[in-house]
Amino acid sequence: MLQLSSLSALFGALRCGRTVEAQAYTLSRKVLQALEAAARRGASVAVRLEADPVSDRKGALAKYNRRLVGEMRAAGVDAALESHVHAKSIDVDGTRYLDEKNFAGDSDLVLADDDPADPAVATRKSDALAAETALLRSARAPDDVIVESETFGATSVSRALRELAAAGVAARLIIAGRSLKENANEREELASLAAAGVRIRRCNDSSKLAVAGNAAWAGSANATSAWGRYDMTDWGARTGDAAIVGAVRDRLEKLWAHARPL
Repeated sequence: MLQLSSLSALFGALRCGRTVEAQAYTLSRKVLQALEAAARRGASVAVRLEADPVSDRKGALAKYNRRLVGEMRAAGVDAALESHVHAKSIDVDGTRYLDEKNFAGDSDLVLADDDPADPAVATRKSDALAAETALLRSARAPDDVIVESETFGATSVSRALRELAAAGVAARLIIAGRSLKENANEREELASLAAAGVRIRRCNDSSKLAVAGNAAWAGSANATSAWGRYDMTDWGARTGDAAIVGAVRDRLEKLWAHARPL
């Protein structure tokens, strides 16, 4: 069952867990140290990081991930690089901890699921975005829809937002401002959505969240192409759990209040 959790709960589990399996685009130093500590005390720890990060033009992130793998191996972790890894998931003794960022800080929204095979949690980008799109297409006029994505493109999520605006449903979108500097196609798609009536703001956050009425979607999947090699490991889940919905709504409203006009 999917529940609201925290990085503190994850670290507590890592201190006593016996079997740990992690997937991440990259890792913060704090999480790295917790995984290494688990391995040193005898836990079975396996970690997979992204080998070929997208838009890593100078190779800095790829180099960093290689260094992390070397450090973890020295500590006894079964660590390796793999391609098409974008999920942020750490399984500790059968409980999955899911982060919409990279387990980077206390502001991250972390969920936990004690069923590692829970069908409610998608594990591929295409399926994660399908769940987000389904949430948006279920929205009605009173629902006050807000979506956030670090990067954005012409996807089913964008089409659903356009449909909501055409139907008179209040729809807002928050995107990470830094990505706009790199992607002309993204700027064009956002301009088109704004012209259709979607209200858009930019911020410095990189969450991937959506809320519509009494339901929410959270995930690690950006609302960008999921075709071919971009259909990578990602997670995403639609939920009506009141605690999760409340946390998502609160996060998005605060971000919106401090975000800048597009």
